[in-house]
Amino acid sequence: MTEIKNDWYNIKNINEIDSPALVIYTERVKRNISTAVEMVGDLQRLRPHVKTHKCKEVVEMMMNAGISKFKCATIAEAEMMGMCNAKDVLLAYQPVGPKPKRFIAVIKKYASTKFSCLTDNIDAAKEMSNAFAANKLTIPVYLDINVGQNRTGIEPEHAAELYDQCSHLKGIKPVGLHAYDGHIRDVDFDARKQKCDECFERVLKVKEEIIQNGFDEPVIIAGGSPTFSIHCKRKKHGMQSGHFYFLG
Repeated sequence: MTEIKNDWYNIKNINEIDSPALVIYTERVKRNISTAVEMVGDLQRLRPHVKTHKCKEVVEMMMNAGISKFKCATIAEAEMMGMCNAKDVLLAYQPVGPKPKRFIAVIKKYASTKFSCLTDNIDAAKEMSNAFAANKLTIPVYLDINVGQNRTGIEPEHAAELYDQCSHLKGIKPVGLHAYDGHIRDVDFDARKQKCDECFERVLKVKEEIIQNGFDEPVIIAGGSPTFSIHCKRKKHGMQSGHFYFLG
């Protein structure tokens, strides 16, 4: 990492840096982390996504700021988080095919980290259940809710049923809901907030249905970088963002 003291973008020892290289302006990153923490207020709500930086040093800066929960996109990133002794790590996909074997190896190697993952259909949930149960593991699972991205996730009207089905499977334990609204990118804040609120209402309806079915209140992890400033004011559910630490 390269520290700078004058203009934040000016690297004084540029001739000493090999190319290609990842250059991180640490003071800038620390300031961005501090701003995010201040916006959210409760550190237990903040769950930064490491997909952008994939870097132990940035994770360590976040941990030094008191952040203990993280989100990752790949098993390699999950392993990196284990190496950092992160307390709580959510794999933002459902490990199926050859991936459960790799994920289980990481879980066992870094036992001090609590790993969790997503699911959005019963077939994947059963495959994960069989793999985890065979290794005497019970992994927390969040239902991935499709709130308009139309990339992954179960439709909200079917989510409570899947939550109930997962509760009867060994090896996994449904604990919450995951809602990524990265498709909401309106430049106008009011328009962005309106769409964000409408999407989140669908998640709240799922939460209430799950409670009515006799389950404990599910944890909600929601948002993305464009909607971070909206979700941070809700004061209850978990926040996720994958870019704030590298803003200019």
